Parts: sequence; C-alpha cells; structure tokens
Amino acid sequence: MANSKNLVSNGVRITGIGHYLPERIVTNDEIRPRLKYPEMHPAEKAVIGNIGVTERRRANEKETAQFMAAETSKMILKDAGKKAEDVDLFILANWTDRLYLPDLAPQASKLAGTSNSFAFDISTACTGFVHGVHMASAFLSSGKYKSALVIGSERFSVRTRMSGYGEFTAGDAAAGVLLEYTGNKEFGIIDSFLKDNGDLSNLIELGPGPNFYIKSYPELVTNAADLTLSSIDDLLKKNNVALEDIDWVIPHPGTDVVVQDVLKRTKFPKEKILLNFERVGNTSAASIPIALSEYYYKGIVKKGDLILSPAVGAGFYWGGLLYRL
Repeated sequence: MANSKNLVSNGVRITGIGHYLPERIVTNDEIRPRLKYPEMHPAEKAVIGNIGVTERRRANEKETAQFMAAETSKMILKDAGKKAEDVDLFILANWTDRLYLPDLAPQASKLAGTSNSFAFDISTACTGFVHGVHMASAFLSSGKYKSALVIGSERFSVRTRMSGYGEFTAGDAAAGVLLEYTGNKEFGIIDSFLKDNGDLSNLIELGPGPNFYIKSYPELVTNAADLTLSSIDDLLKKNNVALEDIDWVIPHPGTDVVVQDVLKRTKFPKEKILLNFERVGNTSAASIPIALSEYYYKGIVKKGDLILSPAVGAGFYWGGLLYRL
C-alpha cells in the first residue's frame, strides 16, 4: 500500500465548513401519540429497524430550504475567512422542496449575499453532497471558477407522513462546505465518484407534486448497505489506501438498519466512523456535511485529516469522496 502522505489531490480543497439546525427539537415521546398504528408494519420494520434516533429537528415556516442554506453559507464563509461576493458557484443539493420551476439555489444565493455566484440546484437525494462536491471539483479544475459553495439543505419532514414511523428517522437541516482551487496537491479532493443503476430506481419512490410522501421498499436496505461498503472498498482500492491510513469515515447513514449492517460488516474500527444520526436523523443531502461540521467544530476532525465519505441515494445512486481536509 502507498503511504497516505503521498496521496495527490486535484488541488481543490475544503476551506470552510458550516451547518444549520432548525430551532425546534422533536423527541420520540412527542411523535409516539401521533402514530396511526401502535406497532410497526413488517415492511416498515424491515427498512427502519429499531429507529436509532432519539431526537431530530423540525423546520418552522421561516426555516425554508433556502433560508437554512443561506444561514449555513454564512457560517462556512466565516470559517473560510471569505466574503460572500468572493463565491463563484453556489450549488444547492435538495430534493425535499424541489419545484418544477424555479430552482431554489438562486433564492438561497440572494439570501446569502453571494451576488457574483452562478447558482443552481442538483437533486440526487442522499448522494446530493457527494454529487455537489464531485461537480464543483470539475468546475474548479477547469480554471474558470475559483470557489464554490456546496450545500445540502433538506426538510425531510415534509416528505414523511406524520402519522407513520418514518417520522422517527426524518430530520431537517442544512450543511456544506466552501471549495477553493488552491493548486496545493497535498490537501483537498483526492478522489470522487458517483454511479447509478436504473434497475434499482423503484426501491424509493415519491409521486409528482408537492403533497406526496416518500415510500421505501425492504430491498432498499441490502442494496444501500452493500453499495455503501462497495463505495468504501472502491475508493480504498483505486487509490491504494490502507484502512489504517484513513483518519475518519463520515458516511451517509440512511436508516438504523443500514447503519447497523454497515457497522457490522465494515473492517473499520467503530471509533473511526463518525455519525450524529441518533441526534439529527436522516437529513439526506445534509447528512455527511452536518456530521463533518459538528465534529470539526468540536475539534475532533482537524485540518490535514484523511476522510472517506460514502453515500447511497434514490435514483439509484451510490458513490463517495476521499479527501484530506
């Protein structure tokens, strides 16, 4: 195996990190009286498992996807020591509030004050952050852009039936990073990839229009866990990296069943896998960056750490990031 210190990045580095959590905390005790049925349906049990979440956030009317993204961007820019007008790209990953027209990103960008940026939406569900970083890296490597905000901002609660067990898992939040082309090959994005399989597109469904709720099928769990683990293996193998070289694994969690299956089968020691699923639930495109941000501000994740972030999402998509902070 190659020494991890010799890994070469594409010169695109994360220079700022931030997140936004809605004010309202919803506990399990608050949800239970709303349940239509006291026992979980076997199909729900197969996807959700033992819940694994003790509390999650719920956005209020003011806390739109655009608002949360804008607040996140302010925290990111403060961390990076940059001004809003310095940002060239504003990429917003969101599916929960998606409209036919217009995109949400220009509205979020206006709230953030990033008046010089080109803003647009992407919608690849829970792989949204990986997709955004993957895409931003390509833009920044072209030489035409120098900096990009990539933010996942989701209100998963609006896509979850309030009388069902899915409410336990769904969380609202926003989080993201500032990427800059520094040219320094020692730090930054070492590798990123996304793959898709249309044959698996029916594992997670959501009808058209604003008032439909997400529906997942039991086969989702095995595919999500398998593809999370294969994404990790692919990044390690392709870049000739040993398990012990990785400082942290920050994955997209999905549901408790997926989390437990991945933890059971991964070769990584549990203490290297950073999750905040128990406190925030599944926040979709915000899941990876919110864990990254929280552990960064706690001083656990540090500049120079080598991090691996796998994700799977409806579509069906899977992929991951290998980066040195």
